Amino acid sequence: MATIKIVDVISQAETIIQDKTNTRWPKQEWLDWFNGAVLAVIGLRPDANIANEEYDTTGGQSLQTLPASGLRLINVVYNVGTGKQIRRIEKRMLDDQVDNWYNASGSDVDHYVYDDRDPKSFWIYPTPASSHKLRIIYSEAPSSITISNFTTDTQVLPIDDSYMNPILDHMLYRAYSKDADYAENASRAAQHMQAFQVALGAKTEGDTGISASNNRAGIIANG
Repeated sequence: MATIKIVDVISQAETIIQDKTNTRWPKQEWLDWFNGAVLAVIGLRPDANIANEEYDTTGGQSLQTLPASGLRLINVVYNVGTGKQIRRIEKRMLDDQVDNWYNASGSDVDHYVYDDRDPKSFWIYPTPASSHKLRIIYSEAPSSITISNFTTDTQVLPIDDSYMNPILDHMLYRAYSKDADYAENASRAAQHMQAFQVALGAKTEGDTGISASNNRAGIIANG
């Protein structure tokens, strides 16, 4: 849950860069960099902004496309209505076992095919003849933040507060890159980009560790 105000993140960046009067870096520019930083975080951590919702398939078509705000499919869970689960399957397995599976029709979806190289699309098998609801999970791009009054605005981060430091580092990377002709600023920009990447890498490792611990606990409990 996010509680940190966006204007407070911008203020912190201004303090670090020693430009509280916005002589070199206007507030709107900081906001643009903030929006870019959020997308950069989600690019490396697709789970930073997740949509878990019902999805209307395009009837009669095996190939499906995420909503306009979707960045990457994470999972196709089940058929809404019947509750029948849907399992991911490798394309080559369907190719080997089911002739012309793209055109196979059915009332419920049994499997989906997904290729990371085409992150906004997926294939379903079999294909319902008409529009059909599925529960899907996907990474979503938040709407770009706009601020008309930087003094009174109360909008908070569009993703969890735990991503505040990487966002700030990415903003500072962009700010120092603006004056990268100066060797000192180019070095500072590189340091903040490294801090951004390290922070997200460390968070990934931490989250993976927690997940692994939960899995082990489940194995022990069930064993």
